[in-house]
Parts: sequence; C-alpha cells; structure tokens
Amino acid sequence: MYSKGNAMALSDSFLRSVQGRQSDAVSVKSDRDGLSVRISKTGKVVFQLRYRMAGKQKRVDLGTYPGMTLKEARDETIRLRRAAEEGFDPSIVLNEGRQKNAELYTIRQVITEWIEVYATKNVKNYEQVLRSYELHVFPKIGSLLHDRVGAHTWLDLLEGVAVNREAIARRLLSTANQAHAWARRRKIAETKPLSDVKPRDIGLKIKSTDRVLSDDEIRMVFDATDTMAMTRKNVLFVRLVLLFGCRTGELAAAKVNHFDMEKEVWTVPPENHKTGKKGKSLNRPIIPAAKEMIEEAMKLNGGSEFLFVRKAGYEDREGTPMTSNSFLSVPNRIKIFSLEKRGKVMPHWSMHDLRRTARTRWSLLAPPHVCEIMLGHSLPGIWAVYDHNDYLGEQRKAYTAWWSEVMRIVNGESVVGLKVTG
Repeated sequence: MYSKGNAMALSDSFLRSVQGRQSDAVSVKSDRDGLSVRISKTGKVVFQLRYRMAGKQKRVDLGTYPGMTLKEARDETIRLRRAAEEGFDPSIVLNEGRQKNAELYTIRQVITEWIEVYATKNVKNYEQVLRSYELHVFPKIGSLLHDRVGAHTWLDLLEGVAVNREAIARRLLSTANQAHAWARRRKIAETKPLSDVKPRDIGLKIKSTDRVLSDDEIRMVFDATDTMAMTRKNVLFVRLVLLFGCRTGELAAAKVNHFDMEKEVWTVPPENHKTGKKGKSLNRPIIPAAKEMIEEAMKLNGGSEFLFVRKAGYEDREGTPMTSNSFLSVPNRIKIFSLEKRGKVMPHWSMHDLRRTARTRWSLLAPPHVCEIMLGHSLPGIWAVYDHNDYLGEQRKAYTAWWSEVMRIVNGESVVGLKVTG
C-alpha cells in the first residue's frame, strides 16, 4: 500500500518522529520546490526531488535522513532546480557530483602519499611524523574525505592533542599544512584547512628560547643520571648531547660507522642534520671523554648498525634506532628527582636546552665562527661562500676545554680553562 502525506511543509520534528518507525505502508510527504521524502515501511526516510525535463516527469533520490539534514536537502534542491532551468538534467548533475566524491582522497590517503612521495626524502624523522598520525589522526578522521573536513574538525582534534602532548600537536599542525599544500599542488586535493591556523590558535604557547642551565643544574643532571633508575644508554645519550652541543636527532640517527675511532672524527651525513640540504656533512672531533662514552654505547647496542637502539619491549620496533622523541621525558624525570630526592626545584628545561647551554659556555672558550661550526650552523653571508674549513683542530681544543669545565662543575676540581684562538 502507498499513501501520500498532507500538504504541510517538512520539519525536523516530523522527520525525527518517523525515522526508524515501523508502518503498514510506504508514504510520501511533500515539502516545497519539488522536494519530498519517501518513508518506507521500516522507517527509512529518503529525500527526493521531483522535476520535469523534456516534458517528462522525473524523480531522483538526494540522500537519506539523518545523514542528509533537511536544510542540506533544501539547499541541494535549489542547486539542482537551477541546473534544470539551465538545461541540465538534475539526475546527471547529481551523479557527476557523486562520482567526483568517489574519486576524492581521504585524509589518510593524502597524508600517507605525502609521506611516501615527499617526506621520506625531504622531512627528517619522517617515521616519527607518520607514527604521530597513526596514533592521533587516522583513528579519528583518517577515513573522512580530505576536502570535506574543515578547519573546525582539525582544530578540535589538535586542541585535544595539545592538552597533554604539545610537541606532537605542533608537529601535526606543521606537517599537516605541508601535506595539504603539497596535495593541492599535485591536484589530489583542493583545500588547505589549516593554512591560517597558528600554534596559539590551538592553545600552544610561544616557547622561551633563552633557557641555559646553571652550574648547579649541570651538577644536578650528572647527580640524577648517576643515581636514578635510568638505562645506561640514556645516560650516555644525555651526556653526549651536552658534550657535543648537537641536536638530539643527529645523535639518535647516528650509525656506528659514522664514528671513525682511528681518525677520531664523528661525521654527521647531510640527511641527519638540519643544514644538510646543501649536501655537506658535519665533522666533529672525538675527544677522549667522548670516545669513552661512544665505545660504551657501541657495546650496549646489541650489534646494531645504529649507536642507540630501542630496548626489548618495543614489539616490532625492538632493535630499531632511537628517535629524539625517545628522550623528551628525561628532563622532567630529572626535575622530579631534584625535587623529591634533593629538595631542589629545577625550572622547566628541555633536551634542546643542553645544546643552548653548551653554545653559551663555548663563547668563553672559542671564537664565534668555531662555536657555530661546532653547533652545526652555516657560517653567515659571504663567509660561507669562501670558507669551507671544518676547523677540526680548533673544535678539538674547544671541546676539550668545555668538557674540562663540565668536570670542574661536577666534581669541584680546579681546571684552568683553555681559550682557543684563530
């Protein structure tokens, strides 16, 4: 049996009342402009558009309630009736739109393709980037069509991540913008939903860049790493970062064969450091203190090609190289130790602050250009064009003087600082 509804316009309350409700007959209720709903015996509600084309009466399904709202159905009706007035059959226009939607990439597809095609060659630590999406993005919105997800949805997700994982939220915001722009250039997406979003828009504060550890804090770092229940390889990692003033990613990605123990030089290949786009490696001298720690780390890596690897308990990632993220919690653990075991409060600091601390102290030990090379920075202006020296001798003197100063701080020994010239 088939029945028609009354002539009153559709309403949300009516649609809610009939959706999913069993009945004895199929019914149709009209709205306006040719829009109506067909209600099945099982309560399935389908929006339909009735129109005339070439003198024939036609009907096309627009969508099913509540997946399509009443407002969306009315808006679609206006769009399709306008198409009909221009001579285009609404059913064909609608099918073309659906075909286009079927060809759209999902968020997972856009991000995955960006990583496989672009990030693997141009983004450092791209594995960490992919892991962040696998944990925080793909499970929630990965299956949604990329061009159908607006800034509001992205912001909700990123704000949730930022509550407890600020660094990861920053990474997702930055890399999502890169991926969206890349996808648009490749014509696999049209929108860049986060292009106008700044870190502060998702609750991220501008981080201070002037944190330098004092003598007492350097002493506390050694005290804590000697006393805490911390793996020996983590202790070595922290101290090598302080010694070399290197980026944590450079040391985390280091392979055993990057350390030439005979020539006493650590070579950081271009793909492992931030200024490597010009294809030049960084060369750092290995002073005796560094050599001792590096050789100990080699004995602890289980025969891996990498100097620092993940320990047992990381499932399929066991034996894979460590990442800089692996050490993000170390400063906080040291802060807790300082407060609970020594009764001293340490202001917030990060692993990167060890690098800043080293560079600040080097200023008293070596000329600026040597300090910048030790840090892995390019020399400024015309200097970089004509001066391609590694200054290994000067670096060695500066590293030796720096570590002597660290030992003086830690042990209270009287060590005369060495001023490097040249």
